[in-house]
Amino acid sequence: MNEFIREILLTLAASPFLILRKITGLRHHIHFLRIASTAAIACTCGRPIFLVGIWKCSCNYTYRGHLLRHCPICGRIPRMVRCHGCGLTTKLPEAPHGDAHRER
Repeated sequence: MNEFIREILLTLAASPFLILRKITGLRHHIHFLRIASTAAIACTCGRPIFLVGIWKCSCNYTYRGHLLRHCPICGRIPRMVRCHGCGLTTKLPEAPHGDAHRER
C-alpha cells in the first residue's frame, strides 16, 4: 500500500509540469498549423516568401504544393526557406513530434 501512495504522490507532484509541457506543445502545434495553412510568410526585408510552389526535397524528390508537408519518399519536412529578394534564410517551425508519420 505504501508503494501505491508513493506513486499517487509522485504523479500529483509531476502533474503541473506535465500539464505545462502539454500546453507548450499545443502552442507549438498551433503555430506550425498556422504557418502550414498560409500561402506566404513575410521576410524581414518586407517581401513575401511564398510557401506554395514547386519544391525539391533534400532527397531530390520534386513536388508541387505547400512547402510544409511530409516528403512521400523520405518523410522529412523542410526546416528553412530562402527569400528570393534578399537571400536571407528563415527558419520554419518544426513539425510536432506526434505528426512525424511517414507515407511509405
